[in-house]
Parts: sequence; structure tokens; C-alpha cells
Amino acid sequence: MEYYFDSDSNLYDKTEKDLHTPGRVKQMGSIENSMKIFMEDYVYTYLYQYGRSGGGREKLAALIGRHAVINGQETVVISGAIQGKGTVQENGVERFSEETWEYLGGQMERYFKGMSIVGWVHCQPGFGAFLMAKDENFHREYFKEKWQVLFVLDTVDKLDTFYIYNEEKTGLRQAKGYFIYYDKNREMQEYMLENSMVRPKEEQVLEEREKAAAMTEDRRERRKPTQEERLDAAQDIRRVLKKREAVAKQAKKEHDRLLVMVSCVLCVVCVSLGAAMLQSLDRLRTVETELMTMQTSYKALAEDFEGVKVQSVFAVQQAEMDEDTAEKKAERRKKYIVESGDSLGYISRKFYGDNSGIVPIMELNGLPDADRIYEGQILWLPEV
Repeated sequence: MEYYFDSDSNLYDKTEKDLHTPGRVKQMGSIENSMKIFMEDYVYTYLYQYGRSGGGREKLAALIGRHAVINGQETVVISGAIQGKGTVQENGVERFSEETWEYLGGQMERYFKGMSIVGWVHCQPGFGAFLMAKDENFHREYFKEKWQVLFVLDTVDKLDTFYIYNEEKTGLRQAKGYFIYYDKNREMQEYMLENSMVRPKEEQVLEEREKAAAMTEDRRERRKPTQEERLDAAQDIRRVLKKREAVAKQAKKEHDRLLVMVSCVLCVVCVSLGAAMLQSLDRLRTVETELMTMQTSYKALAEDFEGVKVQSVFAVQQAEMDEDTAEKKAERRKKYIVESGDSLGYISRKFYGDNSGIVPIMELNGLPDADRIYEGQILWLPEV
């Protein structure tokens, strides 16, 4: 299904007249030429709350919305997000299970009727917003439409990036930017109320009031003790005090016994130290004799020193040869000029076949951030 903008800037088709383009928007990053991505502010905020609620664990979610071809350009409007409940680990990869897909279908029928799954989210706290090979393989297996996107989120470092299909649809590349829009979003509001990551303050106040009322009612039901009950309580207190006194006396006896044992051990240690000192005197005399013997062999060591100097000169020459070899190896390194739309993941896969070259390229070129490269920049490519 394709949607179009009318003269009033409303997004519509023959069956849906209530669709409209986002009005108030905030641009994140640069403008992407091949695809425009709009994400509603409630969705953006909820995804960060959802990612932080995992306690540092990876979490998945689905992106819900509509897509349109407008003047030949794909446009995706994301107005909802559904938690990825029931995900499983397969060979170290977090994936949607059958339970997850069933849950997504039920939630869409309840909250987001008439919308589509336009992509998915991978929350990976502390791992940045890099594109992992496992995520790209999962995306190509289950999200095959050209307008379906991947949103990678790091809630620790507050980094996020969209990934979209390249022109040939052979892989994913990083989108240059997207838009946050602000609009009435009844569907997402209802879903957030039912699946909130933050407990509403009103519920906490109500619960505290209920507890206070229950405690007040409990106090009212209590009655004053009778004279017999007071006497029994006094006797119980005396028994407890006597028991505590007996325990204290027993503890004092154990303490005194422990002090005697420690004193005996210290005496034994002192005697052992005295004997060890006597043995040390004999060892010192032996060391003195050995020092006298070493003085007689000093001249022989001085003669051997000349031979060591010759070996040192040879080692210096060998180090210079190794340095020349390292310089020649550096000259054989390839250099690459960054083009528009390039990312380190794309460059690594182009020259090395996978993402294994991202970290070596960053270290060789002194790049602090894999997402900060620009058109025309010269990158040296290491031998991986």
C-alpha cells in the first residue's frame, strides 16, 4: 500500500483519511536522502525506560507504525513500540521466539490496529550503537522489506542509531539521521499505561494510605491487658533477664580461656623466633665467606664484560633492521578516502568481509568514536 501527501500535508490513502504527517519535529543527526524516519516522542522515551529496566541485560522490542512512498522516497512513521517478551538466546544471539511473535500480534490487535511492524529495537547497554553481524543476519531473516528498520540503543552511554537497507539491499548501513515528532498518540499512551516501566506516583500514595488505614484499624481492635496477663508478662521478663545473665557469665569464662590459649601461643612463637635468630647468625657468617670468594672472581667478570659489549652492538644493529622492516610494512598499508554514507562497518566488510576490522581501523587512525567519520577523510587500513 502506498500513501501520499495531499495539499494540506496530510498522509492518506483511499481507505485511511486520518493519517497525517508529523507537524512539530526535532532533527536528530543529518537528513537521510534515501529514507525519512519519524519517531514519536512517547515511543523514544519509552524505549529508553524499557532498556534501563533490564538491569544491564540485552532487550528486544518491535517498532509499530506506517510506511509510505512519497515522491519516490520511502517514509516511515513510528508511532508505537511493543516489548519483546519471551525472547530466547540461540548461540549467544537474542532472538524473537514463537511466544514473542504471538505476543506482538495480540498487542497490535489490542492497541495498534491497522498498523504494521516497521522494524525492531536492540537495547545493548554499555556496548554502544554498533551494528553487530548477528543483528544484521537476524534482520535480513525476519525483516525483509526495504522499509523495515533496525534501531540500536545503548541506554548507559545514551547512544542510538537507525540502520536501513543499502540501495542494493545486500546489507544494512547506518542512517545519517532521523526526526523526533510531537503529536497526540492515544495508542501509545494506552500501551504505556498498561506496560509502564515506572510505577505511577498515585499508586504509591494509594498503597501507603491503605497501609496507614489498616494499621489504625489494628490499633483499635487491640484491648488493654488484664492484671493476670501483666503478671505473666513480668515473670517472662524476669526469666529472660536471668537467661541473659547466665549467657553473659558463660561468655566471660570462654573469653578468659581464650586469653590463656593466646598467651601460650605467643610464648611458643617467641621461643621459635629466638632459635631462628641464632640460626641466622650462622648464615651471616657463611654469606661473609662467600663475599670474599666473589671478590677474587671480580677481575674475571671484568674481562668478560668486553665480550658483552660486542654482543650489545650486534643487538642494536638487529633492532635497527627490525625498525626498517616495520617502516616498510607501514608503507604497504592501504589508505581509503571516506565517501558519503560510509561507516566503519561498511568499510570493514568491504575490505575484510565482516566487522572484524572496525576496532583495528579505529586504533590505527586514533578514532575515539566509530560513528564520527566524515566524507573526504583519509583512513589507513591495517593488515588484519
